[in-house]
Amino acid sequence: MELTHVAVPPDSMLERAVRAGPGELLWLGAAPFEVRCEPVRATGLLKLVALAEGEGVIAQAGRRAILREGMFAWVQSDAPFELSMSRGRRLLLRLPVSAVQQRHPGVDLRTAVARGEEHAGERVVAGLLRQILRESSSLSQRDCAAAVGVVLEAIGMCGRAPELPQTRVERALAEIELRLGDPALQPADIARAQGVSRRYLDGAMAEQLGSTMAAHIRRRRLERAASELSTRPDDAVFEIAARWGFRDTSHFTRLFRGHFATTPAAYRRAALDGTRAGGGSGGRGRDTA
Repeated sequence: MELTHVAVPPDSMLERAVRAGPGELLWLGAAPFEVRCEPVRATGLLKLVALAEGEGVIAQAGRRAILREGMFAWVQSDAPFELSMSRGRRLLLRLPVSAVQQRHPGVDLRTAVARGEEHAGERVVAGLLRQILRESSSLSQRDCAAAVGVVLEAIGMCGRAPELPQTRVERALAEIELRLGDPALQPADIARAQGVSRRYLDGAMAEQLGSTMAAHIRRRRLERAASELSTRPDDAVFEIAARWGFRDTSHFTRLFRGHFATTPAAYRRAALDGTRAGGGSGGRGRDTA
């Protein structure tokens, strides 16, 4: 396997190279090759490796992608990588990392991930790259610059970078707080708003908080109801229960007793008695449970 110290294809592999706009297009010949690159200086470049024919394997950052005809992958020029290609024509598009990130913050730039089959936007990008590869001899310098611009814009159609589970949980918790009073709120609604399955989000919450979404929603509703039992003495228990998503007062009472080891009415009396003992004032309230 050949060792190159900078992420530049040897001249023997190049059919054509064109600097175009912020990037550079490189058409590679059909001969098979294997390259192991260990960069010794930073370039700040990303490469899109696209295949029109044959197969390839890219390894970087602990990942390994198998590319087939019509697929592409990102490669980071400033980190070690291995690239192996069978016979077939391929295209490299080199772009500054900063240009891609500034134009499309949040886009998935993980390297050594095969793209162009499952995600609709990535299929569009793959199609553009294939067409550029096939039209090598027909494209002028101006055409190449326009093509790079089109691809750079189209990259925004690619998938988003995976969010950390912690970020998803934080967003889910914020959404739950906003919708606590909606009796129709379901854990599946929160997961759907995050673009993930309920099972995934339940697992992330269980890992970080020790409870599922349903249990967290129930606990937060009970806590909000308990707060109002002690601060809104003129509201009936059934009114407070309904306000926090409990349409059945008997069900609310059972859940409340299970969480606080007392009934809502007893909790309110104890809270009001404590307020009076501390010199506060408040109405008697209408206990109905």
